[in-house]
Parts: sequence; structure tokens; C-alpha cells
Amino acid sequence: MTMGRVFDGIIEGLEQALDHARGHAVPGLKEHRVASDLVAEARERAGLTQAEMATVLGASLGTVRKWESGERQPSGAARTLVRIMHSNPAIVLEAAGWPAKTTRPSQRRQRPAARRST
Repeated sequence: MTMGRVFDGIIEGLEQALDHARGHAVPGLKEHRVASDLVAEARERAGLTQAEMATVLGASLGTVRKWESGERQPSGAARTLVRIMHSNPAIVLEAAGWPAKTTRPSQRRQRPAARRST
């Protein structure tokens, strides 16, 4: 392959990347996206807070928040784990060594009703 062909291929790839960044269709490009509501649903099905989900998935709290707001997308293994957690939360929690749902310390207890003074 000549240097001219290599250069042309690099330029073509950069132009496609710019088209994609601008929201234009790029032929042959496959996007693997996870809807932000799927992330939140997966977390809720697992009974986790955002901080707990971050711990289970090995991500930061800010990252999980950005996934749920749609600002960022989980990539690679995180995307796969979110999809698995959505369909079967117990398997991800077990694999992560996370305690069973009923014994996690983060489960919030109902506060007693405020007493009314008479």
C-alpha cells in the first residue's frame, strides 16, 4: 500500500468521524447505544442507589449519573453489564460479590410518622 492510499484512508476515516459527530448518517457504522432510561431501570431493578451501582460496575458515581441523564453512554463491558443487570440483576450482583438485596445496609428504612402535638 502506498503512502498516498494510507493518507487517503486516514482522511476518509476522519471525515466519517466528523460526519458522525455532527449527527449525519455514516454508511456501515454500527452504534451500540443504551438508552438512559434502561440504565436507571437496571439500577432500580437491582435495588441499588447510583453510588452502589457505580461500586458494583467499577465506575464512578459521576459516570453513572451521566449515563442516566443521557449525557454519556456506557461503553464496552459496562454496556454489557447494564444490559445483563436490566434483564437479570441478581446475576450481576452475585458476580460482583454484592450482598443479597435483603441484607444490604443501604436499604432505607421508613421514617416513623411525625408526631402531632395536640
